[in-house]
Amino acid sequence: MNSVVWWTAVSLLGFLAIAGGPAGAADFPTKPINAIVTVSPGGSNDIQTRAFASVADKILKQPIVVLNKPQASGMLGLMQGATAAPDGYTVTTSSMSEVCLLEWEIASGKKPEVLLTDFVSIGAFTVAPLIIAVNPKSPWMTFEDFIKDAKANPGKFAYSSGGLYRIAHINTELLSKAVGLKFRHVPYGGGGQAVTAIVGGHEDFASMTPSSSVPLIKGGKLRALAVHGGTRSKFLPDVPTLKEKGIDADLPQIVGLGVPKNTPAPIVEKLRAVVKQVTEDKSFVGVIEGQGDEVHHVGGDEFAKIQADASEKLAKLFKILIQEK
Repeated sequence: MNSVVWWTAVSLLGFLAIAGGPAGAADFPTKPINAIVTVSPGGSNDIQTRAFASVADKILKQPIVVLNKPQASGMLGLMQGATAAPDGYTVTTSSMSEVCLLEWEIASGKKPEVLLTDFVSIGAFTVAPLIIAVNPKSPWMTFEDFIKDAKANPGKFAYSSGGLYRIAHINTELLSKAVGLKFRHVPYGGGGQAVTAIVGGHEDFASMTPSSSVPLIKGGKLRALAVHGGTRSKFLPDVPTLKEKGIDADLPQIVGLGVPKNTPAPIVEKLRAVVKQVTEDKSFVGVIEGQGDEVHHVGGDEFAKIQADASEKLAKLFKILIQEK
């Protein structure tokens, strides 16, 4: 091959390689992005992801298509998200519910096909401590009333949740261990059914997400006794936190996004910047706060650490729960 032709060919290949790298990241995205949600349409994570997509697509100039993958308790969606091409065109909604699911799989002796380390955290857009609520006809007017009665009647009272080893179940188990009491667990097929059970007076109490409880509390159909965690809800400023009472029993529902590991760093950083921009958008804040949740930006690295810390806490709790079976 003529040396000039050879050099030209090599130079062209080098140029294309460079163009396919940083230039590709700079141009990202050039086509629609899929957002996998591991719950059915209408749930809190689904609503939040759709609200995010409606703002982010204006920033990115490309549509974000929400795909609901609730099968196998969300494991199918997690696997599809983790094994998607690491090019930024598939993001997966990531929350504490998914951390609970994965840690329970591990604790119960299974080998999940996907782990948290298969994702790179993009960041979170909402943080919401759960709320302990009862039927308004309940004799418990305060958290202290509830604990006093529970101590006087060990094992008598039942709580509802949206399913085994999900966020509501875990928060109540943390509470149970922290106060040294046992409650009967009645799992339902979803968070909505668990809340309905309290409104209908079928169970005694529940730890609920703000989106499922705040509107009902304000409407007089539920009574809030306490907020898990250390910060009072801006929508329920008169409701005390467990931390105020010296109780550590909090696994907040944090909702954000992840992408497959090995996604190029420039694309990760671009998506991280978009998450922050969305949390500053008034229309996004309006949708989220309209359902009782609170917008709070958590950076990608911090979100990853929060999930890793939660994994350690859950591993210890699940070990105890398995021994108690």
